Amino acid sequence: MSEDTVNFMGYMWIQKEDGVITVGINEEGLQDFDEITSIELPPENEKVEADTVIGTIETDDGPLDIYSPVNGTILEINPQVLETPSLIQEDPYEEGWLLRIETTEDLDEDEDEDFDEDDEDDEDSADEDEE
Repeated sequence: MSEDTVNFMGYMWIQKEDGVITVGINEEGLQDFDEITSIELPPENEKVEADTVIGTIETDDGPLDIYSPVNGTILEINPQVLETPSLIQEDPYEEGWLLRIETTEDLDEDEDEDFDEDDEDDEDSADEDEE
């Protein structure tokens, strides 16, 4: 995972480059199942809203919802993962990306609890809330 890739919703990763957000499943998300049976992703050019379900990965352990991190338009779907879903497990950060969203929004990772670059920060803030 590269430095400009951040975790989203705990089990997804996102990467922003020139107004385009690439979305995929991170290694944590892949630990919960052994096999991907099918993938449903939105069509290209469809408008999506932040924090809404835009697709589903069907696994041997049940469905895994794919959320949009931003408001935008589906720019591209990875056709390789639709044909060969195991690519997501074999190479989640390169060949196994899911989709790309074009947006004019900035990602406010510092203000949004859905984004998480370091899991230890969550534990520290939870301790402070209890005091």
